[in-house]
Amino acid sequence: MLTLVAAMVEFLFVGISGAAEPNAPKLPKFDPNTFRGIIIVAKDVNGVITSVKLENRRRGTFNIVLDEKGKELGEKMADKFVEITGKETTKDNEKWLTVEKYSEMQRPPMGRHGPGEPNRPGRPGGPRED
Repeated sequence: MLTLVAAMVEFLFVGISGAAEPNAPKLPKFDPNTFRGIIIVAKDVNGVITSVKLENRRRGTFNIVLDEKGKELGEKMADKFVEITGKETTKDNEKWLTVEKYSEMQRPPMGRHGPGEPNRPGRPGGPRED
């Protein structure tokens, strides 16, 4: 009997908490062919692109294949946060991406508490200690 009551209480709380925020943004589904990060471009002395890389905090750095789409990505999205859909390969222990499509994205907030977060004790914008 006690187990039944506990199960009912858990069901109610889980059901209520899930329905509490119907307008909450939904997370995108995981796609192993989608990569997000900052585009880093290297150029030679003549201004010709020699390498394009995607830096991702969790998955590391990816070299971009310098085909037509890769060069276009380097020219248009240098130092920007982007989402890339493409194919990942590994060659000589380095990760490479062949770009199929890309788009600029808004940068994610820094860490768990962004700058000026009001709940950061001892930091500017945080609670005052009198």
